[in-house]
Amino acid sequence: MQSLVLTRDGLQVADTPITPLMPGDVRIEVRSVGISGTDLAIWKGDLDAPLPIILGREIAGVIHESSVPEFAPGAMVTTEVDLACGRCWYCKKTLKHLCLTKQTLGFTVDGGMREYLSVPADLIHLLPDGVDMLAGTFVEPLASAIQTQIDSPVERGESVLVIGSGKLGLLISQIYDATGADVLLLDRNRYQLGIGRQLGLTHTINTEETDWKKAVLEATSGAGPALVVEATGTPDGFTMALEIVRSRGAIALKSMHGHDVQINATEIVNREIRVVGTSRGPYSKALDMLSKGRIEVNRLVSKQFTLEDGSKAFEHANQPDVTKVLVNI
Repeated sequence: MQSLVLTRDGLQVADTPITPLMPGDVRIEVRSVGISGTDLAIWKGDLDAPLPIILGREIAGVIHESSVPEFAPGAMVTTEVDLACGRCWYCKKTLKHLCLTKQTLGFTVDGGMREYLSVPADLIHLLPDGVDMLAGTFVEPLASAIQTQIDSPVERGESVLVIGSGKLGLLISQIYDATGADVLLLDRNRYQLGIGRQLGLTHTINTEETDWKKAVLEATSGAGPALVVEATGTPDGFTMALEIVRSRGAIALKSMHGHDVQINATEIVNREIRVVGTSRGPYSKALDMLSKGRIEVNRLVSKQFTLEDGSKAFEHANQPDVTKVLVNI
């Protein structure tokens, strides 16, 4: 089968063996994969992963072959990405994404940018009516966005500042907006902030065009936001979050993509700030929101490439005005 493989010499399309179908597994014929922030971080060398590796964790496809009766060939599906032991303390507490010996598709083991992918059946989720292949590639990041809101809820009408208007920031903004929060979207990217306005986010702040601190404080009666979600994956984003969050507020971190961050622990203690990290989330809730049209994802797709043009896809995804790039198999 054809796969997009990252080596020390870069990305290349190569012929790789099809993984045997083990008892309890499902083989997916991959149709589309989104390039995630983690994929880009590994590709750029900001995040260490074993090389060579096949990237790709935002996966949609159809069942090609199944060893379990619950999933029939031809069904449209997506898959979770963490392969857990099922026996450790975390697995027994239904926290499989924190498994002590977990492997993660596209990070520690080969991911989805290939023609066929075999995974345990308990990771598979059927795509419901109204969720096509394009939307299916958003289930993994949308589930993560939903978990952010679950772990860091705010009361209706409370202020939430989302720093970063990329794919994840726009998904998180929509989630909090749907719960009745007063969402402020902050970035320096005019194009992506424009997408946010198209999605109905009325309060966007461009750090290149305005005094962002003043604008945020004015919008929050001088106190600062109750919650700041850092969705840039950069140390600067966390620094900004700590500067503006109100005392007794919270900062939700999504990913640092391998970056080290200096933390002013004294300020966190004195101002009684909670810092919460989230990674995975509920696929079932993500699929439900997508099927009911509560989350818009089509506007977030910047461009689509074929597997053969995988290198171009990553180069394009690394551009500043790009929200999400798909690689179609």
